[in-house]
Amino acid sequence: MPAERYFYNQHIDTGAILSLTDQEYHHLVHVMRSQPNDEIELVNGQGLLAKARVQTIAKKNVLLQVESTQLATPPATQLILAQAIPRMNRLEFILEKSTELGVTEIWLFPGTHSERKHFNAQQMERLQAITIAAMKQCGRLFLPKLIMTPKLSAWQEIPIPAFFGDISPAAPPLASVWQPHPTNPSACICIGPESGFTAEETARLLQLGMKGVKLHPNILRTDTAAIAALSLLSHSLFLTI
Repeated sequence: MPAERYFYNQHIDTGAILSLTDQEYHHLVHVMRSQPNDEIELVNGQGLLAKARVQTIAKKNVLLQVESTQLATPPATQLILAQAIPRMNRLEFILEKSTELGVTEIWLFPGTHSERKHFNAQQMERLQAITIAAMKQCGRLFLPKLIMTPKLSAWQEIPIPAFFGDISPAAPPLASVWQPHPTNPSACICIGPESGFTAEETARLLQLGMKGVKLHPNILRTDTAAIAALSLLSHSLFLTI
């Protein structure tokens, strides 16, 4: 983990004086106990990594001087997790681990069996904060997009290879039906809520062109299924790019 890495949700220029506040201020001052003249790193979730130095520490903000910046190339692949909304504690785990595994987008949708159908603004801020913390921890420079979508009946066909977790005994293993395309190695995996997809939802997924796949001989919980699928997909993508 980059120990002294902080999130700054704006463009960062070399030589700029920036102010850290709120959670990032708390982390720098009260957790890491940084002092004036300490060197830190800043990321903005859009591929930019900056080296900065602490200038002054005030009661509610820290001033930083940016010494250098570098911009990474955006990922050439899409790895999308479409997740039926589970319980909050399971969702937080999914967001953290899927960010570490390299997802580029996380679609949250209300499944028929979802216990929750939507989030308020404060809850969305918390979910976003979890992805930011995971991005900093794992060394990523691009923050995955967190997108609320409508229920499956309102979806359009997905223009990349797309699969869904299927508990049917006839469903083929994911690894047997997908190999990354050499020129566009992207994929989407759709995971149901804790009580699974309904027959109507499964039919809709098939209409959308998704393929039902088995992730394990056992029936997995929604958070286990999401991480198992992303581990398989991200490993294959890593070997391709």
